[in-house]
Amino acid sequence: MNKYYTNFFIKYTILLMLIFFSYVFPVFSEPGISTFMYHRFGEDKYPSTSVSTDQFYSHMEYILDKKIKIISLDEIIKNIEDNNKFNEKAIAFSVDDAYSSFYEIAWPIFKKNNIPVTLFVSTDIIDKKTKGYMTWNEIKSFINDGGIVGQHTATHLHMPLNDSSTIKRDILESHKSWIQNIGFIPKLFAYPYGESSKEVIKVLKEFGISHGFGQHSGVISSFDNPYYLPRFSLNERFGAQDRFEFAVNSHSLDVIDFIPSDMFLTTNKKPQIEFSIMNEVDWQDINCFSNPGGQWDTLTLVNITSNRIQINLEDSYETGRARLNCTTKINNKWHWFGYQFLVK
Repeated sequence: MNKYYTNFFIKYTILLMLIFFSYVFPVFSEPGISTFMYHRFGEDKYPSTSVSTDQFYSHMEYILDKKIKIISLDEIIKNIEDNNKFNEKAIAFSVDDAYSSFYEIAWPIFKKNNIPVTLFVSTDIIDKKTKGYMTWNEIKSFINDGGIVGQHTATHLHMPLNDSSTIKRDILESHKSWIQNIGFIPKLFAYPYGESSKEVIKVLKEFGISHGFGQHSGVISSFDNPYYLPRFSLNERFGAQDRFEFAVNSHSLDVIDFIPSDMFLTTNKKPQIEFSIMNEVDWQDINCFSNPGGQWDTLTLVNITSNRIQINLEDSYETGRARLNCTTKINNKWHWFGYQFLVK
């Protein structure tokens, strides 16, 4: 009998420890979600926004052959809203702007293989029946066949470069078009050009939008700002098979308390960057790259505390979009964090 209780006590203690450490060190079991963003397919005249058909087919062949777990963007948002961890490595797909080449080339592949994909639509260009874009009837067909749609403003607005009243009018116009043409307003939202700011996020909250997808590279985790979720952008240059496979298999580098807190830089174009790393990793094993002065280079990291890092830029960011990428290898797995600034 004593032996029975001893064994029971040991098993019970181990179970409690596992539960405890799963909460104290959640990053140990949270590989994250690699989310991808396409625009055009097979439109060779636009290499900065298009992948070749061969690239796209190769991407699909890889994930199907490797049986990679695929989830929808809806599931990502539900997980975040329910305060759940991303305990199983997975990927997700999205497409911006509703070009005809998506509907003609890519959608049949997604549909045939039951791969969830979200289409973010700027409504004005569809309302104007612009050549090279899907029609509302095609978007309806896409939805009826299992496709998911999301908001992308009415005019594909540079949101941070406009005042709150202009942003609100633009979103309201898109809502009117969604109601008139589709019958509902999509829940999901993605920023045009991946651009956001504190003021933009404030407007989204007023509309009851709980999140926003950007277009900076990185793996989504529960530690991310839900209003600035990363997506890997794929085009002819950055859609090469080795980069795609690397991104598919990358895990999240979990960052909290990132400063500067506003991703829109209006006065200080040479901000002091700081953040804390939640992963169990030596800060000296982290490599960060950015493009101040217009040139990509390795940044010098300064250790403030055991897990807090500071970056002092040598040059100012130039006007436009600036990016920061940090990677490290932990237990033979690459981990990736990315961020985008808009510089006025």
